[in-house]
Amino acid sequence: MHSDILSTRCKLHPATAIVLWLFFVVWLEFVRPSALGLAALTLLPWLQGATLTQFLRYLRRTRWLLLSLLVIYAYTLPGENVSSLLGSLSPSVHGLQHGALRIARMILLLAALSVLVMHIPRTGLLLGIYRILCPLQLLGVDVERIAVRLWLTLHYAEAALGNKQKINMKQRLDTLQLNEALPDAQSHIELPDLAMGRADYLCLLLAIGVATVTLW
Repeated sequence: MHSDILSTRCKLHPATAIVLWLFFVVWLEFVRPSALGLAALTLLPWLQGATLTQFLRYLRRTRWLLLSLLVIYAYTLPGENVSSLLGSLSPSVHGLQHGALRIARMILLLAALSVLVMHIPRTGLLLGIYRILCPLQLLGVDVERIAVRLWLTLHYAEAALGNKQKINMKQRLDTLQLNEALPDAQSHIELPDLAMGRADYLCLLLAIGVATVTLW
């Protein structure tokens, strides 16, 4: 079977969109906390409709991770106790502040990921990843094999998310079996030969400029 690439929902080249997302992830780690509000305002117009639904799904699936991060930071970083009545059982103010900041960064990362996933088709993401990994061919890396494995992973993940039935852990693990999860998976993938345009280079230069200003 053949899988033709769908018309892209993003005017940027998929590789550019993925690089911008990775750039955003790194930027979040080093930017001052005051700039996080600017990032939130930038992402807010994109979080509508299906993108907002996907973002809320990410938050729901990571809620315990986010809560665990807050607790770990609150009880491992030294500082003034929140309540003197609790004594050594009290979380520290410094820990809560850093934990809340970490959660804010994680939420922004998930918001950006939902925008990326919902505005670029799955095969578009594969094309972008393939183009980014292409230079590794000079080192003898089988980029095509890596790209196919990534495509299958995205294929299975999408099928799992689309399954609304409540299943136990063993059943979830069983769905990862290649022959049982998706017996009709495509055996051949066709990717278009898309070239980067002016908008791609402009966005990359703009991202570098914003990072230079905000991280200076």
